[in-house]
Amino acid sequence: MESERILSIDLSSKTGWASMVSSNSGIELEDYGTLPAIHQPEGPYPDVFVDWAQLVFDEIDKLIEKYVPNILVIEETVAGSKAVYSQKFLEFCHYLLAKFIKESKTRSIYLLTGAWRSEVGCKMTKEESKHNKEVKAYKSAHKDTKVAYDINGKRIGKLTKKHINVRRANEIFGKFLKEPLRKKDEDTADSLLLGYCWHLRRLKANENNDKVKEVNMEDILRGNV
Repeated sequence: MESERILSIDLSSKTGWASMVSSNSGIELEDYGTLPAIHQPEGPYPDVFVDWAQLVFDEIDKLIEKYVPNILVIEETVAGSKAVYSQKFLEFCHYLLAKFIKESKTRSIYLLTGAWRSEVGCKMTKEESKHNKEVKAYKSAHKDTKVAYDINGKRIGKLTKKHINVRRANEIFGKFLKEPLRKKDEDTADSLLLGYCWHLRRLKANENNDKVKEVNMEDILRGNV
């Protein structure tokens, strides 16, 4: 299996990204991060959304120029998952990236959230499940509060899929990270796991002496994934 440089992107107004190399010897993380939040500029709608999306794409374009990936791994949007205008802005950003992919003939793969989470092993552990049960039990016993505390009086909250993603990214990429990722780094964690999912697919295809499946938008629209 030939080495392949992956640039994985969790696209938003504060895009998480990661550049890594996939090969038979494993995955090597080159660089990673979350782009500074790009806030909505002033202007009338819909012009302002076009300008805003362009600002986001310009920063992604810089990443592509810097790391020169063999393939872009991008998280697919999920219709109706956000407020209507947030969803529209996100689709504008995706349009500009898709336009770049089309014109530059850059290889790309879009991964659905449920698919990549399952493939990289983002599953709640018994300890995490127990933790959430304790949070729920505390709140049930204390109807007058929305805050839960453990037996030591420390405030505790429910663990979500985002917490699980961050924990899993730390497990896989810990040796490469400057410091462990935290909840605030959820966009970075997602981008890391997107790239790792593609790496796992490449390994599986190589073991089976088969071509790695690159799911494109036609597959998604036709319900073939």
